Amino acid sequence: MNPTGHSGPSGGARRHQFTCFTAASPAKVWSALTVPGQTSAYLYGLAAHSSWRADDPIQFRMAGQDPITGRVLHVRVPWRLSYLLQSGPGDPPVYLTWQIRACTAGCVIRLQVDEVDAADSDAEAESVWLPVLAALQELLAQDPQAHPADDPTLNA
Repeated sequence: MNPTGHSGPSGGARRHQFTCFTAASPAKVWSALTVPGQTSAYLYGLAAHSSWRADDPIQFRMAGQDPITGRVLHVRVPWRLSYLLQSGPGDPPVYLTWQIRACTAGCVIRLQVDEVDAADSDAEAESVWLPVLAALQELLAQDPQAHPADDPTLNA
């Protein structure tokens, strides 16, 4: 639920959707979305820390900076991950949903970004999130068939 008590973004919300393809398996993509050492490779240096269970806290940390905090909303390993983030207590939340769909030669990754207040224009959102997807694709292309054995969320 968002701060207004609804299950998703409300009123002046703005939704942005981005999609990319990777030859990597869904398990490999899931690992990239949930393992701190991998998230920092494509999320502007931010390492994600969470148990990755619904309603549990999440922190994105970078050395020397206050963490960006939030809460895990939905988990369906390795197909869907939703969470909300806030830069600080007075900042509006941003809802992120990662969807992974297997296809013949790999999988499609869809990122949906829902902003409640102070929403970015399409151009601003593209400037932020398209480089994230490009860096994620690059990370996944390094060894698209690898299956990280140390990712505990795949056994959850």
